[in-house]
Formats: sequence, C-alpha cells, structure tokens
Amino acid sequence: MPADLSSAPLSFAWSNEIAVSFSDPNAQPRQLVEKIWSLDYKAKAALGLACLEWVLFRLDGHTDVGDPLQRVEAAWASILDTGYARSLDFDDVRDEVNRKGDPDGPRQKALILLDDLHFAWGKSRTALEWTAVKSAHLARRVVPASSGYEDWLERTLAALSAAHPCSAGFSHSARTFDHSAEPPIPRAWFESLTVPLDEAADRAAWDAFLRGLDPADNPYLVLADELRAEGFRGEPYRLA
Repeated sequence: MPADLSSAPLSFAWSNEIAVSFSDPNAQPRQLVEKIWSLDYKAKAALGLACLEWVLFRLDGHTDVGDPLQRVEAAWASILDTGYARSLDFDDVRDEVNRKGDPDGPRQKALILLDDLHFAWGKSRTALEWTAVKSAHLARRVVPASSGYEDWLERTLAALSAAHPCSAGFSHSARTFDHSAEPPIPRAWFESLTVPLDEAADRAAWDAFLRGLDPADNPYLVLADELRAEGFRGEPYRLA
C-alpha cells in the first residue's frame, strides 16, 4: 500500500443500495469470483483480510480506523490459531452512514465483512469464499485507481493461484471444509508474493508477527495466561 493512500479526496460512490449489494452474491464481479474460487481455503481467508486492510488504510485520517485495525490484527493471528482471537462480532449497524464519500459507510461494511469472515473461519464454513470476494470488491470501490490496488490484486491473485490452488476436495456447495492440511499464509507474504512457497520464510514471518503483538494493548487478542489456562499448546505468541 502506498504511503499516501489516504490522502486522495473521498469521492467514491456510496449509498444504501451499494451497501446492500454486498449481501448479494450475484452482485459481485464474476471474474473476481472465478479467480478467488480458484484459491485454497486459507488463501481466500488471508486475501480477504489483506483487502480489508486496503479499505481501512484508505480511510485512515477520515474516520477512526484504530479499533477496526485491532480487529484485523486479531483476525490475522487467528489464521494461525483460532485461540488467539476473541469474538469480532459487529452489531452497531447504522443506516445514516450511506452517503457519497462518507468514510463511515465503507468502514461499517468492512467491519461487517470482517465479522463474517472471522465467524466463517472459526467454523470452517465454505461461505468464507464469498466474504473474500466481497472484501476484494469493497476495496475496488473505495480505493482510488491511482493507488495501485488493481495491479496489486491481479499480481496477488496470480501468485496465490500458483502457490495456493484450490484443494481437490473442496466443494463450493458443502457447508464446511477441513483446511487443516493447507499452510497458513502470513501477512508479510502479501508484500513479497513469493512463488514457489518458502516454508522457512513463512514460518519466520509468522514468528515475527506473533512477537510483535501486544495482547495487553489489543482487546481482541487473548492474553497469554488465558491461553495457557485454556490448554494452549506451545508458547503463546511464539512460533520458534
């Protein structure tokens, strides 16, 4: 993401009709659907989080994104182990934020999608792939063309398709999917887009990410002592 991502004027179209359209699978770009459906389950989850970050950093300085980014941070940790994150339920939906250029419109939608993605992830629901599509589509609507988002998304989808193709046993019509055999993708990978996979680099990236977390400062992360009391295996917030 460019450093000046949030500096462009907020001129994106936004309305109640647009907000509601994200609840309709048929309103999502077909080409985007097909490309994301070609990825494995963990790739879809990680891509969805990365796209929501684009949205939130775009809105930084125009509305409060501190709490949403803490939620995203916890969601990233849960990609490695669901025990790291508390509930990310978002129920404070307001109808009055659906106006052109109003940053609280896409902020609210990003929080709703994050809630959906995190819930689906925790339950291994296949519906997560639709949330990933909607997250990528939301960023496309909000982030300015000059930001490089479209180029990044195309390169990312190509890299993910090569490194994390959809698992043979995945069924779009099934309710759940066992993704335990798929490798978790660290946040840092979305900056390098390394293909083929580098397991050692990914493990180091996850360890660095975990060590950089402060559960005492982020209310959506579970404290290390709580994790130990709940039977967490290994040392919390370490992957060494």
